[in-house]
Amino acid sequence: MRSSSLRVQWAQLIVLSGVHFLVDMFGNMLPAILPVVRERFTLSLSLAGFVLAALTLTANGVQMLTGHMRADRDRPLFLHLGLLLAAAICTMALAPRSGLGVATVVALGIVSGCGIAIVHPEGLRAVHMLNGIPAATSTAVFMTSGFLGFASGGVIAASLVSRFGLPGLYPLVLLPAVGMAAVALSRVTLAVESRAGREGVPVRVSHQLPFGLLLAIGVPAAVSTTVILLLVPTHLHTLGFALTFGGFSVAVFGWGGAIGPFAWAAIARRKGDLPCSTLAFLLSVPSAVLYLLFIESRTAVGLLFAAGFFSMSAYILTITLARYAQGLKLGQRMAAIVGGTWGIAYVAFMGLGVLADHVGTGAVLKLTPLGYAASGLLGLWALWKYPDTRRRAGASVAEVAAHEHPPV
Repeated sequence: MRSSSLRVQWAQLIVLSGVHFLVDMFGNMLPAILPVVRERFTLSLSLAGFVLAALTLTANGVQMLTGHMRADRDRPLFLHLGLLLAAAICTMALAPRSGLGVATVVALGIVSGCGIAIVHPEGLRAVHMLNGIPAATSTAVFMTSGFLGFASGGVIAASLVSRFGLPGLYPLVLLPAVGMAAVALSRVTLAVESRAGREGVPVRVSHQLPFGLLLAIGVPAAVSTTVILLLVPTHLHTLGFALTFGGFSVAVFGWGGAIGPFAWAAIARRKGDLPCSTLAFLLSVPSAVLYLLFIESRTAVGLLFAAGFFSMSAYILTITLARYAQGLKLGQRMAAIVGGTWGIAYVAFMGLGVLADHVGTGAVLKLTPLGYAASGLLGLWALWKYPDTRRRAGASVAEVAAHEHPPV
């Protein structure tokens, strides 16, 4: 395959990031408009939670089932199909106001979740093709666009529904067509890792990390991040803060998570992906501890920004490493490091939610530094166990691997 020009690769990265923005936007619309959905379909809070779970668990779990599919195909079929399916949640207004309507909304959530799921591993396979852009940078751009889409989905949906009701979501159904056209026009292709080298023998990299270890590094931090995102607004409300401040606090955490990866990607090019990921996880610990100590002060929100800055940067560098890890196909690794990690975190949160009912949200939040510490300590162990990850100064492991193990 001829190497695309750098300008073309950046254009493709922008298109892929736009697709990621769209599907994650669809994935976070439902929580913001849940009061309207509950009123329209007369849902109890527990049933409404089931509707949310149908979308969330599908979006994460299906990635694990589909990440291995089309491993030897380089055409982005799932990007097109995923965009179409992800927008299904925007058609809720068509469901009847009855028990059948509730089942319809659940089904739409599952369909939308499937669309979100199949885009992620295929999108990351496409990002893997952009070998002219540093791996940490391309991963940061792609993943950050998803975070921004996720954060924007609630605001966009709430604005449209508050003004036009649930039918106000209908225009969003047109957005996938724009994304599909952009993917086609930019000629996005997917990395196919199973192809052999020039001599007919699969190319191997001696210093690759085992993917299972990278997954183990990512999961504890993902659990802590999930707890922060879902419990901080509730805990702040119990402390007497306005609901809007809770939403603002979570947004500040997300802004830190959107900015940090770009700074850390630049550092990782000089110091290495695994050392930087490990350090960022460890720096998340004091940030989280200090925030929880001073949480009753409004100014503590700056510490939450720091926690997002470090923790999400570390996670994205872990994804970068997973692109070149040993074990599974590329699509399976991308599905597991994104969908599997957050799926496990969400299941863990359900158990921690039960614990919070008994000991309080504050007590559960105090556990979050432990998750970041566990990820950091596992990273330190990996650095000791696999010293090859530091063998070449001035370049990240992913960049070294990119030279020895071309995407196709």
